[in-house]
Amino acid sequence: MTFTLLRALPGLLSLNGSLGNAEILASRLRWWGIEVSMSDLNPGETPSERPDIVVWGHGTSSMVFPASEAIGPWRETFQSWAQEGTHWFGAGLGGDLLGAEVLISPAENAYPGVGLTPVRTTLRSERISQEVSGVDDQGREIAGYLNDAGYREVEGVSPLISFLPVLSDRWQGATVSGGEGVHSDHVWVSAVSGPFLALNPHVADDILRSALEERGMSLPEPTEHHRRVDLAAETARAWIRSRLGSR
Repeated sequence: MTFTLLRALPGLLSLNGSLGNAEILASRLRWWGIEVSMSDLNPGETPSERPDIVVWGHGTSSMVFPASEAIGPWRETFQSWAQEGTHWFGAGLGGDLLGAEVLISPAENAYPGVGLTPVRTTLRSERISQEVSGVDDQGREIAGYLNDAGYREVEGVSPLISFLPVLSDRWQGATVSGGEGVHSDHVWVSAVSGPFLALNPHVADDILRSALEERGMSLPEPTEHHRRVDLAAETARAWIRSRLGSR
């Protein structure tokens, strides 16, 4: 069996190492001896075989128009993939583009996203840039770096992260008060920058577990390689919590 990963718009959405999230997923599969095929989907290309997972990276606000324009011809295909069992991870702008629409400012036109979540994002809010820690939607520790200037309007979604302590009121990017991101069905979205899954490999395993179950497989027990990497991530999260005073 070959497990297929697709990186969406890597030339537009790869800021802060965010496409490394695809490498994290692929590496964890390979450590279990599972063969992985990874490909890229670029503007103007035609999506082919349905992948197991699609990973979207982060980008600057200047990437909103070209990314939305590229998505247009793919939208129906992507929505069909979602119904057929494809899993999705989006970081930063890539996560916003998995939503309903993205605006550069309230006065400008909205750029349609894929429509897999109901989130509507406006990018011209007050920027917040700091380390963050908290727990995910299963109560497990989460940490990373948030560099975000989004204002998000949404109702009726489950956030992926609850921050501890709650961020200041000047950050308007929360999907619920004190919460960030979206976890809905086969979709995981986070505004936390960089290779989020490297610091939080348990979320990577959540995605892989669900995607493997879609193939009729179970998530294997961690190998020694998984355990070493997970311990390093746990140590890094502890340092972030310590710097934030939230041990």
